[in-house]
Amino acid sequence: MLKLSTILGSLFYLLPIYIFLIAPALRQFFPPAEEDLTFDPDDDAADLEGPILNGTILSLDDGIEPTCPPDNYRVHLLRRDPLVIYIEDFLSSEEADHLVELGQETYTPSIIYDGTTEKVDPNARLSDRALLPRTNTVRCLENRAKAFQGWRPHLYIERMWAQRYNASGHYRHHYDWAGSSARGGDRASTFMVYLGDECTGGGTNFPRFKRPRDEKWCRFVECENEAEGITFRPVKGNAIFWENLRPDGSGYLETWHAAFPVTEGTKVGLNIWSWYQPPRRRRV
Repeated sequence: MLKLSTILGSLFYLLPIYIFLIAPALRQFFPPAEEDLTFDPDDDAADLEGPILNGTILSLDDGIEPTCPPDNYRVHLLRRDPLVIYIEDFLSSEEADHLVELGQETYTPSIIYDGTTEKVDPNARLSDRALLPRTNTVRCLENRAKAFQGWRPHLYIERMWAQRYNASGHYRHHYDWAGSSARGGDRASTFMVYLGDECTGGGTNFPRFKRPRDEKWCRFVECENEAEGITFRPVKGNAIFWENLRPDGSGYLETWHAAFPVTEGTKVGLNIWSWYQPPRRRRV
C-alpha cells in the first residue's frame, strides 16, 4: 500500500508537468466553451465592446436632430409592477394624421414570428402594417419615447410600424418580449399608440391586469366589458406604456395582451418598441 508521503511526492513532480505541458496541449484540441456575453454593469468599461446593431430594425443615431414641439401629454399610473402608464395626448391630432398618411401606400399583411420563422397567419393576426420613414415627426416621436423612459443607456427605439385593423382585424394574446430567443437583447418596453379610432371594438386587452375601481378610468377603458382583465379603448392620440422586462431580464408574464376584433370601421395603431441591447464582454 502506497504511503501518503509517496503520493504527495509524486503529485509535487507531476503538477508542473500538467500545468506547462499537458494543459496547453489539451486547450489546443478542446478549446473552452464560448465566454458568457451577458452584461454586468460592474464590469470595467475597458473589458466591454459595443453591441452589434441592425440599422434596418433599430432607429440608430445618424446625427440628424429633429425640430420638435414641446410635450403636452398627461400621464395616469395604472400599476407599478410591471410599470403600466396610460398617456393622454401622447400625440397631437396633427402628428397622428401625419403618421397615418405616411403608411397609407405601403401596407402589407402583418406577420407573426414563431421563434424560427416569420409568416402570415390570419387566424392569429389579421391586420396590415407599414414601416414608417424617419420624417421629422417620427424622429420627434423617437426622442419623446426615449425621454419618457429617462434616456436609459443601451436602449434603442425600433423602427416604427403603423398597424391597420379593418373589420374583423385582431391579434390574439401574445407577449412583446422574446425571452431566450432574443439572443442577447430584448424588447424592454412598449408604447401602444392609437392613431385612428373611427371604429367599434378593437380594444387592447390585458387579461392579467386588474381593472381600476375609479370610474374616471372609464374614459379610457371599457368598464362595461365583461372580458377578463382590462380592455383599453382606442382613443386617437393616446397611448399605453408598459415595461416588458424585469430587472433581471426575464419577461413579465402579466403583459400577456391582445387586440380584440374590430367590429366596424378601422383602427390604426402605432407600435413603439424599445430594444435593450447591452455591451458585450470582449473575447480574450
